[in-house]
Amino acid sequence: MKREEYLRDLKLKLEQDDFAQVEQAIAYFNDLLEDRMADEGMDEDTAVASMEPIEKVVAQLRENPAQRRTGIGSEPLVPGVRTINARADQVRHIHVRDRNMRLRVIGEEREDILIRHPESEKVRYQFTLKDGSLSLIREDLPITWQLFVLDSLAREMREVILSVPRDLAAEMDLRTSNARLTLDDVTLWGKITAATSNAALGLSHVSAKSMALKTSNGTLLLTGVSAQLELKATTSNAKLQVQGAASPILNLKTSNGTINVESLRSDDITLTTSNGSVKGELNGKMADWSISSRTSNGKNSLPPMSQGGGKRLSAHTSNASIQLKFAGDAVADPPEARPSPDGFH
Repeated sequence: MKREEYLRDLKLKLEQDDFAQVEQAIAYFNDLLEDRMADEGMDEDTAVASMEPIEKVVAQLRENPAQRRTGIGSEPLVPGVRTINARADQVRHIHVRDRNMRLRVIGEEREDILIRHPESEKVRYQFTLKDGSLSLIREDLPITWQLFVLDSLAREMREVILSVPRDLAAEMDLRTSNARLTLDDVTLWGKITAATSNAALGLSHVSAKSMALKTSNGTLLLTGVSAQLELKATTSNAKLQVQGAASPILNLKTSNGTINVESLRSDDITLTTSNGSVKGELNGKMADWSISSRTSNGKNSLPPMSQGGGKRLSAHTSNASIQLKFAGDAVADPPEARPSPDGFH
């Protein structure tokens, strides 16, 4: 069964059952399916097969959530922000899996790791620290109608914050969805993998062994970042902006959005988009680079192909222009290329 079929049949059953929050429920289960495909690498059929049968979902939503969650005689959970401390020298890997929640990593002058996360009847986390691996994972809670009631929550109840030492001998694997993900002022000895969806992803003054950064339908903004091996940043349907980045290999990609770069330090740069311009300034001179570039229906300040120095530059887009300058060249702008007969540059 495909996702569209599952959601259609679920909507029909909920409407027949006179469920009050049908649209909210369908949006919730659509997000849940998308998360399973993205987080666990499932294809659509497998993700749908992993879901509860529709009849069981509807039955669960009919039940009294208070009886199912708290039990007779137990105290209801008091919503609030929970804090967790861990010694930084005991952590070599940080693993976070969340959804619909902002995620912030902040480097500070400290020797421990402080985690602050909300907790309520609808939001709970499982924390573990074992064999050097720190894990914070959002729990899949039993399905109740409360999941679809929109709450007016304070900011601290809508975000998870990790405060870490500015110099941390660990790697990070961070993932949320439908919410902003940011990292600020931290140097990691290991790699960074960071991903969200339908929201912005931003790193400011962050260094790591390597970086793999991904979002969709949201801006990707990098400021003063560096990677010892490779930096790969990908988004879609949004702009990608880099103001200062250093790595032996830089791979920046978006679609239906602009790429804007300044102060890149690398010997191997790839800039790829579509329906958006590629613009900015690179260090050195044009003659330092072996260049491959192509666009359609737009101007191109680069040659389509040139065998220059030992550095490699690839810049490609469509239906937009390429306007890249080189800081080491003359102040005057390079002449703009004329369209070739086939419409390409």
